[in-house]
Amino acid sequence: MCLCWTGASMQAAERHLYVKPQGKTRMAEGVFATVQEALRHAETLVGDSVWTTIHIEPGVYWMDNPDDPDVRKPEEGENTPFGMKLRLSKTRLIGMGDTPEDVVLACNRGQTQGAMGNFTMLHITGDHIVAENLTFGNYCNVDLDYKRDPSQSRKRRADAIVQAQLIICHGDRYEARRCRFISRLNLCPFAGARHALFEDCYFECTDDALCGTGTYRHCRFTFFSSKPFYCTSPQGAVFDDCDIHTKTQGVQYLTKVSDPVTMRNCRWTSDDPNLRIEWTRKPDPKKRCLMENCTLNGKPLDVPPTPDVPMPVTTPLLPLVNQPAIAPGRWTLDAYKPKDTAEYDWNVTSDRSAWCYGEGVDGAEGCYGMIQNVRGARMIYTGRDGEQYDGQTLTVELSPCKSAGQGFGSATGQYLDLCIKFDTQTLTGYGLRFVRTPAYDHAVEVVLVEYQGGIVTPICQPEKCSLFKKGCRVTITTNANTFSAHIENGELSQHLTAPMTHPNSFGGILIQHTGSTGASATVIQSINNKYF
Repeated sequence: MCLCWTGASMQAAERHLYVKPQGKTRMAEGVFATVQEALRHAETLVGDSVWTTIHIEPGVYWMDNPDDPDVRKPEEGENTPFGMKLRLSKTRLIGMGDTPEDVVLACNRGQTQGAMGNFTMLHITGDHIVAENLTFGNYCNVDLDYKRDPSQSRKRRADAIVQAQLIICHGDRYEARRCRFISRLNLCPFAGARHALFEDCYFECTDDALCGTGTYRHCRFTFFSSKPFYCTSPQGAVFDDCDIHTKTQGVQYLTKVSDPVTMRNCRWTSDDPNLRIEWTRKPDPKKRCLMENCTLNGKPLDVPPTPDVPMPVTTPLLPLVNQPAIAPGRWTLDAYKPKDTAEYDWNVTSDRSAWCYGEGVDGAEGCYGMIQNVRGARMIYTGRDGEQYDGQTLTVELSPCKSAGQGFGSATGQYLDLCIKFDTQTLTGYGLRFVRTPAYDHAVEVVLVEYQGGIVTPICQPEKCSLFKKGCRVTITTNANTFSAHIENGELSQHLTAPMTHPNSFGGILIQHTGSTGASATVIQSINNKYF
């Protein structure tokens, strides 16, 4: 049976499969109505040295049903939900359109937006995978504009940018030619491949996005934030004759962790006339980078290799011994999983200290104080026995490591509570909560809450807060039957107030952090408590 598209002719057969969306699957003839069916059939052909080629007619192919209201969750024992998991080798995927925009493999789910975890379109185990003339797109936070047939276009699932990924691999020799890779955070084009080659491809992404083992030849990029790589392979990622447009203002880095990158004959453009391009924030002299014959807005660009000098001395994180006992007039340092995080799959780690002292990273660089070392890190002060506490004011200076104002790694029950008038035995009192929600990617929500036996209830309307960044100062106060919080950062401030429906005479303090650690931690720089 001879099948044609735009003049190209091939024989549908056992090793030449054809995806024709308007037809019916005829497996014996090698014709399939969906890409998923063709991929599943290709799995059955793995095992010898012959290649399988899947030809795909123009259209939008949803690799996960965008209209299904169910939330995608990881399989048991895993952290990442996938649209499809495959075992493939020696397989080609070829789009039969005039351009890569004509054949779109799509999904539209991400962390907290239709999925629990960093939703990823495909997971492929195997070697020798080739993709040509295709678009791979996660349209969770990007509109799908399908010009060939506007009826197949689709608006993004949400505006707030979350981790929404494309393809994670376990294998070697992955290649893409004339392909487009579209998403934002954690793009992941063939992430995990031991060697990946991209030729004449286009990428849109924010941070932690590109394949660190990749060689990029004659490719185009649009960077929407400042660190497209988290890290690269020991051999380094390579850019050769590429065009890069960055929408970053100020400083554009290449990697979040100091790792090698080679860039030759590349042309950068930017709308910021004062943009600086650097390899990474803190260069490691052992991880050398190379730039040759590159330009920025038409002018010569020469970012020097990592200097061959000793690294600056920084204060290492100093673990603080856990102090789990709750006793009058004493501080408690431990970790705890609150009841309202039960739906999220993490447990308290008891094999290391809950808190460290040291310098923050990224947005909290240069800030020193107490830093969470495990998820659920908790700090408690218990009032003295026999004392009645009336008014109380707690002032805390904070510097989150997240620099954009989102505060935490993701909207998966990650929050920071600052509480006063607190009974540490029954977990009862009043507090201010900073929490990351799916609504924002450059801000958090703040809300006043009441604890009653460990059950937390909001006592005011949540508000958007863009002040939860380096230099954030919080003052929470009880006075008579009123509870209030004042948040300030520089010249900006925000105020919340609510009545106390259950006034008490407790004098304890609770600082509870349920977010992830490292680059998602918050530095507690100072704590000042007063009674009146």
